[in-house]
Amino acid sequence: MELRERESYMSKNQRNYIQSCGITVILLIFCGVTLAATGSVTVAWDPIQDSRLGGYTVNWGLSSRTYTNSQNTSATQLTLELEAGKKYYFAVNGYDKQLDPGDISAEVSTVVNGSGNDTTPPVISKVAVGNITGSTAFVSFTTNEEAYAQVEYGTTQSLGSATGLTNDAATSNNLRLSGLSTLTTYFFRVVATDLSGNESRSAISSFKTTDGDPNASLRIIQITVSHVTSSAVRITWSTNKSASGIIQFGSGSTMNGSLAQTDPITDHSVTISGLPPSTVYRYQILASSGGVQATSGILTFKTADRVSQPAQPSPNAIFVPSVVENGNIRTNLGIDSLTDSAANVNITVVGKDGLVIAGTTVQVPARGLTQINSVLPSIASSTVGHDTHADLYLESDQPISAWASQIDNSTNDPSLLISKQNGSTQILIPSAANTSSFSSSLVIMNLGSTSAQVALKAYGIDGSVLAESHDPLSIPANGILAYDNVLQSLGVNGNYGPIEITSLNSNPLVAASRVASKNRSGGFFEGVNYAEAALTQVIPHVVDTADLRTNLGVNNVTSFDATVMVRLMNKDGQEVGALPVTVAPKGLTQINNVVRELLGSSSVANFEGYLQLESNQPIIAWVSEIDNTTNDPGFAVSKTQGARHLLVGSTANTGIFKSSLVVVNTGGQEALVDIVMHDAQGNLKGQLNGVTIPTHGFYTSQNILESLGVTGNFGPVELTSRNAQPLVVVSRVYSTSGTSGFFEGVPLE
Repeated sequence: MELRERESYMSKNQRNYIQSCGITVILLIFCGVTLAATGSVTVAWDPIQDSRLGGYTVNWGLSSRTYTNSQNTSATQLTLELEAGKKYYFAVNGYDKQLDPGDISAEVSTVVNGSGNDTTPPVISKVAVGNITGSTAFVSFTTNEEAYAQVEYGTTQSLGSATGLTNDAATSNNLRLSGLSTLTTYFFRVVATDLSGNESRSAISSFKTTDGDPNASLRIIQITVSHVTSSAVRITWSTNKSASGIIQFGSGSTMNGSLAQTDPITDHSVTISGLPPSTVYRYQILASSGGVQATSGILTFKTADRVSQPAQPSPNAIFVPSVVENGNIRTNLGIDSLTDSAANVNITVVGKDGLVIAGTTVQVPARGLTQINSVLPSIASSTVGHDTHADLYLESDQPISAWASQIDNSTNDPSLLISKQNGSTQILIPSAANTSSFSSSLVIMNLGSTSAQVALKAYGIDGSVLAESHDPLSIPANGILAYDNVLQSLGVNGNYGPIEITSLNSNPLVAASRVASKNRSGGFFEGVNYAEAALTQVIPHVVDTADLRTNLGVNNVTSFDATVMVRLMNKDGQEVGALPVTVAPKGLTQINNVVRELLGSSSVANFEGYLQLESNQPIIAWVSEIDNTTNDPGFAVSKTQGARHLLVGSTANTGIFKSSLVVVNTGGQEALVDIVMHDAQGNLKGQLNGVTIPTHGFYTSQNILESLGVTGNFGPVELTSRNAQPLVVVSRVYSTSGTSGFFEGVPLE
C-alpha cells in the first residue's frame, strides 16, 4: 500500500539563507511512506533539484515530532527494519555539501506490520474505568492476544487527546489518564494494535470526574445560558462540590429578583420566566456549602427579540452584515472566545427588512471556537427558504470575535468576513467590477435604530464618476440593502473602480463586497472606514511564485493627486525595491504582480515580502493574492498601525485545508513573539515561544499548525509581542484545490 505524496513543497518555495557557516539550503518537502515486506518500512520523498544538495536525513521515533533515530542517505528512499506492531513517525530533512541541515519536512506515520499472515485484529473486552478523581482516571481492558494499547479521550465525542502507546505488548492493560478537569464528562475509547499491525478500537464510552480535593475551596466552575426566549431563560452552573445556590438578577442597576436552589448538588439549573423581550439582565450566582460561600462575577444575558418584530441589538452587539443560503452559496459562522471563561452567546438572525427571523444561544469554550455550518438553516430552518440573504448580530457575556465564511457550493471556495461592532457614516469599497471576467456584489447594513438614507457613488480608476444613486436609498433599522452586481445595478458595464457609500442622515453603516469571477471563485472586500486612510500604510504579505501572484491597489480618498512611494521589504526588514506611483483624486492605481514590478524581474521571482507605502495624501491600499491555476483571489487591506496582541479567528491543518501565517514587526526594535494555538474546545495544542522577528522584518510559515506540531486539527491562533512591539498579522486559508481566503489578525487590546 502506498501513502506517498509526490509533490515537493521545496520545488515551489525554495529559499536560500547565507549563514556564518556557509550556504544552507532550506528544504521543505512532503514525504510519503510505502509499506513493503513484512516488518519493513520504506520512506520515500520527492528529490530536491538543487546543485548544493549533499543528501537527506531520515528521522524516526515512537512519538510525534520526537525522533530518537536518524540515518543519512543520498537516495530518495530508505528501507528500515523496525519493531512490529508499533506506530512510528517519520520526517525528512536535507543537508548541503557542507553538512548544514535544512528545515524538517511534514510528518507521516504508520504501524509496522509484523511477520506471518495474521490479518485479524485483536478483540477488546472488559473495558472499565476506575479510581476516578478530580484530575485522573484509570481505564482497564483486555485483549485476546498480545497487543500495544492506548486510550483516546476528550470532552466531546471527537476526543482529541491520547495516552502514549504502551512500550510492551500485553493482553491486560490499565492505562492512566491525567490532567483532567473536575466535575467534567470525558469520552474515551481503547485502541489496540497486535504484533502484525492489525488495529481495533472499542466503542466510545464516558465517565465524569469527581469533586477533586475534598478540602479544596468551593468554586463555581461553569455557567451556561440556554433555552433563551423572548420571556424566559435557563441558567445552569456547576460547583466543584455539593452546594446550594441562589441566582440574583435584575434589568437595572440593582438585582432585585432571585431564585434559590436549596438541594446540595453539583449540577444546578434554574429557569427564569415572565421576563420582557429584548432586555439585558445582569445576574450573579451565590453557592454555599458547609458555611463556605462562593460568588460568581456579575454576568449578563439578554432575552430574545420577538420573531417578526424589529431587531433590538444591545450596545455590546457585534454584527455580521452578510449571511447567504441558496443553491450557489452557503455561510458558516465562527465564534471565538477571547478570555479564559466560556462565553454564552445569543445569535439573532435578521432579514433584509430589519425584522427578526430567528435566534439561538450557544456556548463557546474558553479560548475555543464554536462553528455553525450553514448557519441560516441551522438556526432558522423553519423560517428561511432556499434563497435567503440576511444579517445577524451576536451578544455575549464574555468578549468574543466572530466571522463568517461564505462558501461556493460547487468549488468549496471560502470568502471570509470578520464581524464589526461599530459602523461609520462614510465607507469605501476599494474596488468593484462589472467586466467580462469579474462582478461584485454589495451588502450595506444599517446599524442605526432608525431608517438610514444612503448614497452610492461609483468611480473609475481615474477618479471620474461612473454612476451614482440620484435618490437616497432607504435601509430599515438593522436591515440590509443587497446587490448581486452593484455596478450593473448602477448602470456601469465593462468597467471597475472604487465605490463610496455615504450615510446621509448619520446612521452608522457596515458594508461588504464579494468579488467573483465567472467560474465563481471569489473573495471579500470589507468596507473600509474613511478614517482609516493615512499617509503611511502596511500591506503584510506579497508573493510571486509559480503558484501565487499578488496585485496591489492604492485608493486616494482625497480631491488632490496622491504621490505614493511603494517599498518592498524582505524578512530581515531590508528594502529590496521601490516604485513611485501617482493616484488620481478619488481614483485607484493598480499594479499587477507587484513583486515582479518592484524587483524588476521578467519571470517568476520566487519571493515573498511585505509592502510599506508612504504618501503625501491619505490613502487606503489593498492586495489581491491570486492562485495562478484557479485565478481565485484573496483580499487583504492595509493597516496604519500594528497591535501587540492579536487573534487569527481560525487556522487549519486538516483534510484538504491548511493555513499560512505572516507576522510583520512594524516596531522600532526586534520583536519577541509568542504564537499559541487552541483547538475548538479551547485546549492548548501547540505553541512557539519567543519567535524573534527583526526590526521591520517578518516571520512566515506556509503551514502554521504544522510549524506548531499540530496535525488533523483546527482552531484560533493567538499572537503576543512580549516586548510590546506592534505587529500586523494575516493568515491565508487554502485548500489543495487552490481555493483560498484571508483571515486578518484582529487586535485584542
